[in-house]
Amino acid sequence: AYRVLDPACGSGNFLYLALKALKDIEHRVNLEAEALGLERQHDVTGPHNVLGIELNEYAAELARVTVWIGELQWRIQRGYGFRTQPVLEPLDHIECRDAVLAGDGTPAAWPVADAVVGNPPFVGVSRKRRELGDAYVEALDRAYAPRVPGASDLVCYWFDRAREQILAGQLQ
Repeated sequence: AYRVLDPACGSGNFLYLALKALKDIEHRVNLEAEALGLERQHDVTGPHNVLGIELNEYAAELARVTVWIGELQWRIQRGYGFRTQPVLEPLDHIECRDAVLAGDGTPAAWPVADAVVGNPPFVGVSRKRRELGDAYVEALDRAYAPRVPGASDLVCYWFDRAREQILAGQLQ
């Protein structure tokens, strides 16, 4: 049930690493359980444990592929077989949308997760209007004022969303 969110997941590198770490923990637990004479619990963790948000449609699809490739590679490296019905399932929990601003101009909602990872975009105040446009920057200022000053780097909005998720009990 442990879920990791990358709210600016790009091509999915951090999601891949999170999935690998969770699967490695599960594998180690299974080895230790077996040593104690307990039954192994197979396939408890998987792609369903990693969540992503990405604005770029191509990158979001690439993140889904990256997670599946990571899952399959991990299984091959550890000698686990593949599920065959189906081999791959949709990863709709890697969403293609804005992670900081919803369409109605309010802060974007994030899914409930235990941890957040990633590398959100850094766009300094000197480039923010030029790269994002006046209307978007003004919407950010309205949605996040007064918590995030208008002269803040774009990455600060991700930190504020994470802080809000923690306060709401939706992120550890």
